[in-house]
Amino acid sequence: MEHNFISPFNHKIKKKIVRFSISKFKLKGYKIAHISDIHLGYYLGESFLDELVTNIIDIKPNICVITGDLIACIKSFSTDILAPLKRLTKEIDTYFVLGNHEMGLYKFRVENFLSKLRDLGIYTLHNQSVVVKSGNYKFNLVGIGEKIGKYYNSPVDIEKSFSKIDKSLETIVLVHRPNTVKYLKDYNFILALSGHNHGGQITKLGLLTSIIRNEWRYLNGKISLGEDKFIYITSGVGYSRFPIRLFAPSEIAIIEIN
Repeated sequence: MEHNFISPFNHKIKKKIVRFSISKFKLKGYKIAHISDIHLGYYLGESFLDELVTNIIDIKPNICVITGDLIACIKSFSTDILAPLKRLTKEIDTYFVLGNHEMGLYKFRVENFLSKLRDLGIYTLHNQSVVVKSGNYKFNLVGIGEKIGKYYNSPVDIEKSFSKIDKSLETIVLVHRPNTVKYLKDYNFILALSGHNHGGQITKLGLLTSIIRNEWRYLNGKISLGEDKFIYITSGVGYSRFPIRLFAPSEIAIIEIN
C-alpha cells in the first residue's frame, strides 16, 4: 500500500526502474532519469524541487529529461522557484519540452520561459533536435512542441522537430502528450518519453478523465508501438488541480536501455 495515497503533507516519490531491450540501440546500460508534471507553484515549491534534484543526482543517470508541466499555470508563478535546477544541470545534462501548463501561462511569451531555463543550464527542445553523445556513441534526441501552442503562434511542428536529425543515428523522442505518437508513424524512433496524464492521479476516477481527453490508450506505463519501438508514459510527480494522488504513485522513472 506504500505510495498509494499521496498529498502535499505526505508526498513520497518512488524511483521506478523501467527496462528496455532495444537491439538498435548499441549502448549498454544507458540510464535516463525521466520526470514530468511537477506543477511547481500549486502545492509544491522550491524546497520540494531541491529534494527532487537531490534524488535525481543520487540516481547517477546519463541524462535527465523533463517532459513538460514543470510549472503550474497560475498568475502568481515566479521563476525564482526553479533555482535548484542549477544544481541539477551542473551534475547532469538535462533536457526539457513544453507542457500545456507552460504554454497556458506564458502564451505568446513562451520563449521568455525557455530562455530562463537555458539560463539555468537546461537544454530546451521546442520542435527541435540535438545529438546526444555518450563516449563514442551518439543518438538523436527530438523534442516535440505542445498541442495548445497552435493558439499562440507556436504550434506542434513534427516535420521541423525531425528535420535536422542525423539519420544514421537512432532517435529518442520527448513529447508531453503521449497520444502525439499516433502522428509519428512515418518517423523512425526507438523510444518516446511522455507524461501529461498523471497515471490518472486518482486512478479509478482519473481513468474517466483520460477517456474524456481522448487519451485512454496512453494512460501510463510501457507500451510497445512495434518492433524495437516503445513509449513510456510516466505517472508524473505532482498534482493538477486536486492535491491528492490515489493509486497513481508519484515517480521518477529510471529508464534503463539494454
